[in-house]
Amino acid sequence: MEHLTDRQKQIIAAALGIISERGLEALTMKAIAQRVGFSDAAVYRHFQDKSSVLSAMVDGFAADSLRALKRIGSNGSGLENIRGFFLDRCRAFAADRTLATVLFAEDLFKNNPLLAAKIHGVMGDHRRLLLQAIRLGQRQGLLQPLPPAHLFTVIMGSLRLLVLQWLVNGCGFGLPRAGGKLWHSLETLLSAKTRR
Repeated sequence: MEHLTDRQKQIIAAALGIISERGLEALTMKAIAQRVGFSDAAVYRHFQDKSSVLSAMVDGFAADSLRALKRIGSNGSGLENIRGFFLDRCRAFAADRTLATVLFAEDLFKNNPLLAAKIHGVMGDHRRLLLQAIRLGQRQGLLQPLPPAHLFTVIMGSLRLLVLQWLVNGCGFGLPRAGGKLWHSLETLLSAKTRR
């Protein structure tokens, strides 16, 4: 979000607040304008529509996520890199549950090709970098010699399901703690050491 103006950041923060308090369906440009104390026209000067506000949110998540992946992937074993990413995403979603709500709102992306393309791009970046870590872990003899794409699906599918359960539960349990427990089980399943 470095390229955004202070006003745009203020508008995004207001949008996140609305989503957090009243849900995604309550987000309108008029509601954002009321929240920040601008006229509707002033909000439209900074963002074309609600989709462009949501798009800026997704861009911020994507940039943060890629930074985390690159930072985590810059040292350690393939398995350590995957663990670091998995636990980092649990912490990031717990710290910004509103963003998790937006990113996991599948209906929103079905009806918005721009946002769907952005999310697809984020997923592609995750896939590329995690597949590198998986292949590294396999070369190091730390991960099961299964197709890397299947291991990626197991890891990301588990993360996605955990976050969805957390959201449906009203964020009623500690996501980082639950993520740590789930990762322990995943690591046991994926580790080459468990092969007989």
